[in-house]
Amino acid sequence: MNEKMNLIAEAKRWIEQERVWDDSLYASGNAEMRTTPTADMTSGENTEKQSSQKVGGLPSGSSVGLPVRLPDDPTLRSSALQVLYDKYKNCTRCPLGPTRIKIVFGVGNPNSDVLFIGEGPGYEEDRRGEPFVGKSGQLLDKMLAAIGLSRQTNAYIANIVKCHPMTNPQTPDARGNDRPPTPEEVATCSPILLQQIAIMKPRAIMTLGSPSTKMILHTRDAITGLRGKMVPFDVDYFYPEIAEMEELKIDPETREALRGTKVIPTYHPAALLRNPNLKPESWTDLKLLREILAKP
Repeated sequence: MNEKMNLIAEAKRWIEQERVWDDSLYASGNAEMRTTPTADMTSGENTEKQSSQKVGGLPSGSSVGLPVRLPDDPTLRSSALQVLYDKYKNCTRCPLGPTRIKIVFGVGNPNSDVLFIGEGPGYEEDRRGEPFVGKSGQLLDKMLAAIGLSRQTNAYIANIVKCHPMTNPQTPDARGNDRPPTPEEVATCSPILLQQIAIMKPRAIMTLGSPSTKMILHTRDAITGLRGKMVPFDVDYFYPEIAEMEELKIDPETREALRGTKVIPTYHPAALLRNPNLKPESWTDLKLLREILAKP
């Protein structure tokens, strides 16, 4: 009897998903994938718009990096992110910098309640300067839309590293030249992401895949054992009271705000494209995120 009830419940979950996700994105074999980008996704347009915004309104005495006194006024977050982008747009602190085409800083609404964090830019992202613009990005956009979110209006997307990790940097135009970032590359680049988090102060963070989940939860556990849970963001781990890095010093109000941030790990969209059987678990994670964002 229990087995029958489980089968019925599983069938209902699949039906619910198919109503909101475009199943063609999960087609196997050589089925055609939709590749037509939206107007805001072409040629890194969102990133260019963000870069062209006037920088101003920051608290007096702020350095070029992250201000110790972070802006409480949401209208200042865009300016603060612009200052951060300008500081790091020519960064070559790790081996990824000299081989990239464009830095992939982030895209979306800086005042969003939720921040999605992926692994690092790929081939398409390196050329457009925007995260998640290939097939995985198309699927991510469908996932966001399923719970009422969009990179154009009420979500922000970034990666743990801002430059394209390549298997062979000598052949940057080759397809299939992607690799996960090394721990050293993550350690060098992640302070940029941490400054983005401190500026945005999101209510929720959804990590996409193992690398970003391991970094945000500072764990070695695999994503399969971490997803499906809601974990508090460990603000004191990333922003210690006595911080060696000036960039990671935050004010008490920001520290208190980040204590309320919840982390929801889930699979990377690329994993869902490779293995559609992971789809029900991913949908469960998205509904958990939706529940968090629905609460006042």
